[in-house]
Amino acid sequence: MCTSRSDDRGLNKLTSIQVNKRKRWLISIWMKWEGLFRTFFHLESLDENNHFLCVRVRTYRGKTLRLADGQEIRKGDQIAELHVNNALLFKMRTGTSSSMQLAIQMIRATEQILPKIPGFLLSHPNYRNVTGIYGVSFLYRGAEQFGFTVIDLPKGMFCFLTKIYLRTLFFVIHPQGKQRLQTKTHLLIPKIITMSTKELMRRYHVSND
Repeated sequence: MCTSRSDDRGLNKLTSIQVNKRKRWLISIWMKWEGLFRTFFHLESLDENNHFLCVRVRTYRGKTLRLADGQEIRKGDQIAELHVNNALLFKMRTGTSSSMQLAIQMIRATEQILPKIPGFLLSHPNYRNVTGIYGVSFLYRGAEQFGFTVIDLPKGMFCFLTKIYLRTLFFVIHPQGKQRLQTKTHLLIPKIITMSTKELMRRYHVSND
């Protein structure tokens, strides 16, 4: 979860969107929460020109993750935790007429920002020792084509709370959120999306030498 001031201004300009007053109130409250979360957990934008993803460094506390390239993320490793900019995601959704168009926009945003991550990690001392990049989302379909490994979220309290949080988020930002939650619950299962730093550098780092 990540927002920027420009995203907040853009959100306020969406006066023509056909959402009822209650939904607009919920969206406003949720985006304020997003801003508080960003500040409290020190989220940083990966690219000043593309705010689709934000990041923070943290210590991984879960079970060992075995990735597609043979690398592992173990308990105690430093990871770069990715967060989708939900204000921008909301703007993208309301600016499209179908889920297919939204998917295309998200793919393009991901393609543009992934090559920026290696430079960000190398230029910020706090991130230089991260084992990999990591996120939890139900927006995982097609992630393998970018080099990510998709892993089921282990059952437990964290999984339960994450489902509640992400489904609430989906209800808030999606124009047909309530109907989709009733008819497509099976598609709203959060999963771990991760990539080792080694694979990230192999795929996306361009040396200036």
